[in-house]
Amino acid sequence: MDFSEQLQRFRERVGNRRAEALILAGSRQEDTAALLIGALQPNRVAFLLTPETYDFLRKVAIKLGREPDQRWISRTAHYTDVTQVYRELRAVIEEWSDLDRDQILVDLTAGTKPMTVGLAKAAYVLGLGAIYIESDYEQNQFVPGSQRLIDPSDPYEVFGDLEAAQARRLFNAHDYVNSERIYRDLAQRVKENKGYEQLALLARAYAQWDTFDLAAAAETMAQLLAQSLITELRVQQRLLEAQRDAINHLLSTMQAMNNSHTALSTLANSDAILPLLGSLHANALRREAQRRYDTAALLHYRSLELMSQHRLATHGVLAERPDLDRLKQRQPQLENEYRAVERSLGFRERGLQPNRDGQYNPITLLNGYMLLKALRDPLVRSINLADIQNRVSVRNKSILAHGFRQITETEYRDFVSVVEQVLDQFFITTKHRREDWEEQYQFVKL
Repeated sequence: MDFSEQLQRFRERVGNRRAEALILAGSRQEDTAALLIGALQPNRVAFLLTPETYDFLRKVAIKLGREPDQRWISRTAHYTDVTQVYRELRAVIEEWSDLDRDQILVDLTAGTKPMTVGLAKAAYVLGLGAIYIESDYEQNQFVPGSQRLIDPSDPYEVFGDLEAAQARRLFNAHDYVNSERIYRDLAQRVKENKGYEQLALLARAYAQWDTFDLAAAAETMAQLLAQSLITELRVQQRLLEAQRDAINHLLSTMQAMNNSHTALSTLANSDAILPLLGSLHANALRREAQRRYDTAALLHYRSLELMSQHRLATHGVLAERPDLDRLKQRQPQLENEYRAVERSLGFRERGLQPNRDGQYNPITLLNGYMLLKALRDPLVRSINLADIQNRVSVRNKSILAHGFRQITETEYRDFVSVVEQVLDQFFITTKHRREDWEEQYQFVKL
């Protein structure tokens, strides 16, 4: 049987399948390469040649009854080990850098053993497609015209559960970035399992929320919930929907806080503040679980600050631009009350005085709680300000604050105990259920 008839039969078996780019190993089997090029009609072809197969490209062109295509490229090396295969393959991929990896097919039919092993390993790691031509044999003789195109089974179809277990471990350890990477790879390789794509989306949404990339998190969460969820996520659907709503609520709050006309009223609204407080608090607990105490303390500190800012806003005070003259007019005894708080903490009395420009400086965390104490705000009714003073000073020694060392776990626990006291009082003051709030901002466990 001549080659043209073999090609015709092979094309019938391949059908309408086409390839954008094809990588072939040089060998003595010109028929194999010519069949692939003739049937798949790739726009680009790369030949990995040895000094002994330098004329392989020309022979393949002759088989096809044509001149070598200008879009064909070749790389020649000895390929004594798989490392050399990787080097030459990398050069080809870099030259085709405009193509997605899954647009490139690697033929594993021919070539030396190091070439075949190297190409197979690289295709697996890099996400390239792999193919080979299978033929029938009779009495150890090749049967012309029996060639058919085979896609090797992806090991992920068997071992994907091991990768999925690792992704789940990373997810539950709050490493959402690497969890998404594995789930995304599984989704591409094991296409019949639709759950991997959904788990990748959830991991991405949580990673975005953790970094307060709220617009992206809202979009990703909406994309996830627009699907028919797999069983593992369907049982958590109500929580996921509540978290989607919380992200959107938080986005609206951030926009209102950036508007000078609505900042004060938004900050005074506990319903508007709860999503931000929940995001900070839950994020801190996740960092604590990872033993990242400095980062956790930073987030707890911001929670502590936010609660004081909220309560000050209910008194008409915006911490970043305080107008204390109006407040003192409404409460004539405020100056004396504030000085009494200063004395109780051992501070030199300064009172609530403007600076040289006649303006009041932004209110710091401790000064905010001191002012709330002077206002007899219910948030600090049962709180010892000396505890806040002492614990905040420990946090300030962190390298992520103003210091040059890490916080110890003991120091962290002492600081958090004060934050917890204020949180409990905050929910009593705002008449919200802390348990419901905490549940809404805890990320799903798989």
